[in-house]
Parts: sequence; structure tokens; C-alpha cells
Amino acid sequence: MRAIVKTIAIALVTCVGLVSCTNQQSLQEYYVANQENGDFILVDIPTSLISEDSESLDEEQKKVLKTVRKVNIMAYPLKNGTTTEFETEKTKVTTILASDDYEELMKFNSDEGNMKLYFKGEEEAIDEVIVFASQEEKGFMLARLLGDDMNIGDMVNLARSIEEGGIDVSQFEGVMDVFKDQ
Repeated sequence: MRAIVKTIAIALVTCVGLVSCTNQQSLQEYYVANQENGDFILVDIPTSLISEDSESLDEEQKKVLKTVRKVNIMAYPLKNGTTTEFETEKTKVTTILASDDYEELMKFNSDEGNMKLYFKGEEEAIDEVIVFASQEEKGFMLARLLGDDMNIGDMVNLARSIEEGGIDVSQFEGVMDVFKDQ
């Protein structure tokens, strides 16, 4: 009887191990794998840097900002001779976003490039927002907003405040230099 119980326990542990193992790389693993890769530019931004002057935020904006823990930005600038590598890296990111638990919220295609917005979690309790923008001549950028119980409507309002100048983001001006003419 003990041998049967032991065999069943081993089989269950093995099944759980096989089910939980996947060859698919997560977005976090992709970030970590490329931290030391000189072809990428990585920036981690704690939300405390978004606005040092919290007096300029109203109570609703402060509440929304508290749901965001940090922002990760990864850029792959296209340099001479890296077209093949660019396509490979872009395909890896696209595959991760298509097969992981991300839901596509919106996409924008133009002659200047493409942008897709994804989220992970429930609509009223988002854990991660992803912006993936690419331009064939310049490269791609992947931005992750990590937080707890973020709300997409609140994020839109926060973005509007940034656009209108209600939140000081001047310390990030150099990040988008990746996509300036090279």
C-alpha cells in the first residue's frame, strides 16, 4: 500500500513539474537575459521619480500613481548592420506578447511605425501594461508599467496629465533619443 501511495505521489509531483515547465520565455526573462547585452538600452524607473513635486498632483492622480510600482523601458536601436538581429529580437518580443497572458488593448499602424498596447490582469485590476513600438528604420521600444490593481481608465487620465504638463517627466527626455536620426 505504501509503495502505491509513494508511486502516486511521485507521479503527481512529476506531472505538476512537467505542466509548470515551459520552453516559452517570459517578458521578465527576456529583460533579464538582455540586461548585459550592449545592443539594448535598458532603463528602470521607480515611480518616485515621475514627479518630485507631488504638490502639482491632485488626489486622483496621486491615487493612480500609487498603483504603479515602476516603469521598465527597453529599447533596441537599429544600427548599421543589425537588421537581421533586429528582426530576430522583434520576433522574440512579438512571440512572447502573443503567447503569454497579455491581452492586446489597442494597436496603431502608420507609415512612421507601429505601436501595440497590451495589459495583463483584469480590466479593473491590471498588473502590467506593455507598450511595444517599432519602426523598421530605427528599432523598437518596449515599455512596461508594473503595478497592483491598476485601472486602464485611470492610466489614460494619468497619460493625459503628463501630456498636458501636469506631471513633471523632464528627467526622461533622453530616453527617447534612441529613435532620433542616427
